[in-house]
Amino acid sequence: MLNEEKLQAIVDTFAKYNIDIRVKGMQVVGINGQPADFDAKTFMQDQLIDMICKVMANQLIHETWLNEQNKK
Repeated sequence: MLNEEKLQAIVDTFAKYNIDIRVKGMQVVGINGQPADFDAKTFMQDQLIDMICKVMANQLIHETWLNEQNKK
């Protein structure tokens, strides 16, 4: 399970790729400006990274769809 040090390492690593992860204690509360609600204590480090990547993929899919709709 994650601790605060490992969670901060995840936050810092994503920041290198311009992905902003907001946390309150061990709770992930935002991913790139979108609200989130993940209790980091319930994840292994690789599982949380995978979850954040899935959230980012959904954000990109949604944004791409909006861009396509706005061009019509």
